[in-house]
Amino acid sequence: MKKKYELSLPLCALLLTGACSHRPSVPANEFLIQGYLENVSDSAIIELCVSEGQLIKEIMKDTLINGEFSLHDTITSGKRELYLMSSSRGFPGLWINVWTAPGKYIKVTGNDKLLKTWKVESDLPEQVEENRFVEASFPEQLEVLKYTADEYDLLRTMFQEHADNEELQRADWKQVDSLRKLKEPLEKIILKKELDYLSTAPVSSVWLDKYLLHASRLQWDKENPYIPEIKALYARLSEADRETPAGKNITEYMNLGAEVNVGDEMADGDLYDSEGNLHHLSEFKGQYILLDFWSMGCGPCVQSIPEMEEVTAIYKDKLAVVSISGDSKENWKKFISEKSMTGNQWNELKNGRTGLAARYKVVGIPHYVLISPEGTVQEMWSGYGPGSLKGKLKELVK
Repeated sequence: MKKKYELSLPLCALLLTGACSHRPSVPANEFLIQGYLENVSDSAIIELCVSEGQLIKEIMKDTLINGEFSLHDTITSGKRELYLMSSSRGFPGLWINVWTAPGKYIKVTGNDKLLKTWKVESDLPEQVEENRFVEASFPEQLEVLKYTADEYDLLRTMFQEHADNEELQRADWKQVDSLRKLKEPLEKIILKKELDYLSTAPVSSVWLDKYLLHASRLQWDKENPYIPEIKALYARLSEADRETPAGKNITEYMNLGAEVNVGDEMADGDLYDSEGNLHHLSEFKGQYILLDFWSMGCGPCVQSIPEMEEVTAIYKDKLAVVSISGDSKENWKKFISEKSMTGNQWNELKNGRTGLAARYKVVGIPHYVLISPEGTVQEMWSGYGPGSLKGKLKELVK
C-alpha cells in the first residue's frame, strides 16, 4: 500500500498555472523515493535493495501503476546508499544507485526500462556524484544496457521456459554469446571512460566506492588492458582515504598474494569459525583437504549442500572438507544456523576476494580445491551439478 504525502505549500501557483510541482513533505525520520516512468508497462515490479557483503538484498518493492511507484522507509541517521532494480521482463538485471538520508525526497524519472538511463534527483551531493559517474560512460552505456536487457530475458527463458529442452537451450546460448560479443568492445570503452573520470574527479566516499569496483578487477579480470591505469589511481588516495573501510579494501587488492596452481604447495591463511576461533588449513595436513568456496546467494552452492554432507561422511577417515563462505559475518552465521550446517564452516571475514579466494583464483562459485595429503594442490574446478562432487572425488581421492 502506498503512503500518501501532503504537499508542503497549499495551492502554490495552482491559480496561475493550473498545476503544482512542489515536493512532498517527508517526515524527519523517513525518506521517500517517487518514480515517474514512461514507456514502461504497468505491473512492473520496482525493487529497493541494500548491499550486504556479496549479497544484494531486497528491502521493499512497489508495483508500477499509471507509470508511478513510491518507496519509503524509516531512516534515523546518516546517509545510506540503496539500489533500484527490477526483475521484470525487459529490464537489464542491473541497478541504479540511490542515496537516501533522513527527511529526504528523491525523484526518479525515466522513459524506458534500462535503469541507468533514469534520472535521479535530490539535494544530496553523493547523488550528484553518482549521476556524473554514470553520465561519463554514455553513449556506449546505452547500447550495452539494451544488449544486457535482451541477454537477461534470454537467460530467464533458457532456465525457466526451456529448462527441459536442450535444443532450445543451445539456441538460447548461441544468442547470448552473440550479444556478449557485441557488448565486449563497448564495455572496454566504458571502462576507459570511467577510469578517465576517476583520474580527475575529486576523491570522496563515492569516488572510493567506484574505485573499489575497479580495484577488484585486479583479482578476477587478469586480461584487463587497463590494469596499469587502475593501479596508478591508487596514488590519488590520501593516508586518511586509505584508512576508510573502502580504502583498506582497495589496499588489499593492490597487494594480492601470489596465485597457486595445480602442483603448487597449498596456500594458507587466517580463517574463522562461527564462534570467532582462528583456524588454518595446516590443521589437516596429512589428509586430503577439500576447499569449498561458496555464498548463500549462489543457487548451485546451496543446492550442493546435501551432497557435500554425504561426501563428508563417505570420506570422513581421509578427507577434511573446509567450507569457506564469502558472506558477511551476520548473514553467514544466520544461514548456517538455519540450515543446521555442521563441520568446518569457516569464513575469511573479508569484504571481497583478497585473501585465500584470490590465491586460489576464485571467480565463479562454487569453487573447489582439492589438496593432497602432502599439502600440494591436486585439482581445482568450479560449478556444481547433482552427483558431480561424488564423481569427482571418486576419481581423485585414493
